[in-house]
Amino acid sequence: MYPPSIAAERPDSLAFVMAASGTSLTYRQLDEQSNQLAHLLRSRGVEAGASIVLVMENRIEWPVVVAAGMRSGLYVTPVNWHLTPGELAALLAEAEPAAVVTSGSLAEAVAAALPEDRRTVALCTDRVEGFAHLATEIASQPTTPLADELFGARVLYSGGTTGRPKAFRQKLLGVHPSQAPTRHAGLVEKLGIDANTVLLSPAPNYHAAPFTFQLMTMAAGGTVVCMERFDASGALAAIAAHSVTHSQWVPTMLLRLLALPERHAITLSPTHTTAVTSGAPCPAEVKNAINAWWGPILHEYYGASEGYGHTYISAAEAAAHPGSVGRPLGGTRVHITDAADLPLPAGEVGRVWFEPPASSAYINSTDTGTSAGWKSMGDRGYLDKDGYLYLAGRESFMIISGGVNIYPEEIEAILLRHPDVLDVAVFGIPDPEFGEQVKAMVELRDGVEADDATAAVLIDHCRRNLATFKAPRSIDFVDRLPRLPTGKLNKKALRAPYLTTS
Repeated sequence: MYPPSIAAERPDSLAFVMAASGTSLTYRQLDEQSNQLAHLLRSRGVEAGASIVLVMENRIEWPVVVAAGMRSGLYVTPVNWHLTPGELAALLAEAEPAAVVTSGSLAEAVAAALPEDRRTVALCTDRVEGFAHLATEIASQPTTPLADELFGARVLYSGGTTGRPKAFRQKLLGVHPSQAPTRHAGLVEKLGIDANTVLLSPAPNYHAAPFTFQLMTMAAGGTVVCMERFDASGALAAIAAHSVTHSQWVPTMLLRLLALPERHAITLSPTHTTAVTSGAPCPAEVKNAINAWWGPILHEYYGASEGYGHTYISAAEAAAHPGSVGRPLGGTRVHITDAADLPLPAGEVGRVWFEPPASSAYINSTDTGTSAGWKSMGDRGYLDKDGYLYLAGRESFMIISGGVNIYPEEIEAILLRHPDVLDVAVFGIPDPEFGEQVKAMVELRDGVEADDATAAVLIDHCRRNLATFKAPRSIDFVDRLPRLPTGKLNKKALRAPYLTTS
């Protein structure tokens, strides 16, 4: 995304609009304000190669911060704003940001998470003690570009297999922003993203897919319509009010749309011709229901924050290959191997690997980027004879709920801190709306009652120490948790009854 290239031709075209409030930025305003922020950061000693962290709800300032980082050679790092101060502190310790931008409602948590001896430039969209006010600080800065603009890179965080923050940093390419390669060119072409695109972005901006789709849309000169917070009725209203052409969802959102009691009475916007689901595999029945309602416009995009590779399937292809997440994009190849990493034929389930092309520009700094650099995200699946990928589940017990990755080990560690808990196992069980929900099985200490009141206390304990979405939805109590001879919990045995009865 390089705003001047659009602003030079269509300065008054809308770049970003908040769906409910209507607050907006033209490409000229985005260009000027991102220049001002880039100059401010440089004047405060934030040099190319440093990191800028965004801890912010969906707000109109979001694209300004992203554009400023992307045109000044920074690692642009959006993070989950639901994290507790303790969780955020661990992430910031890894990121070592030169600058942090947050909002008034989140400033207290950010201040608590930053180290006391910090030298981080701390900016806030509101006037809050201990933070510089973003609008005031940039007002006196030049609206012209830095003399030495460099293209920045994105950083996305995963919890890692133990719940500790793990960064996936794309490489800094060392080029001027105007020379940056097109992001996901194959997907842009298949979805018809261009200057006439009006994209509804209903998910939190820090998620990988919304972050990527917004950049793709603005790079093409289109308009992003960003929902402050998702609700199903509001999303349909936004599509009509803003003449939305494209939209990007996770399956949970589509289920909530289908659950609207008034949906059959809603007049669909004729401008809405392309919808995309991503973040978690979308059940075939959900795709069919959406396409029956909206027309055959729902595409699916599968990948991960790591950016190892992606697949795509159109509505027409999904009808012919129900349940598939598609074929790889952009020269990437998909491989399926057995436990010995030997290739499997079509139809046989094994570990899913992506092989990115050697010429891939958007690879992580820890990846080789060579044809030998196969990468796996721990998924299991198979390819059909036509090369379409079908997912069969996860190798690990990472939980994907509403498109968000949740790591059981992190929740187990919190529950084990409670004095009533002797042992605990956390895993995902099927959920008709979110795909999976968090289930905890707890072995209590002697004398503690295994009742609803105790379960409520333990769930509240999790909510006070973790982001709310990580807390168990329910807790079952057992006399003794099964452990393998190695000492590991036998989660397969614990989870099996929930899978067979779902």
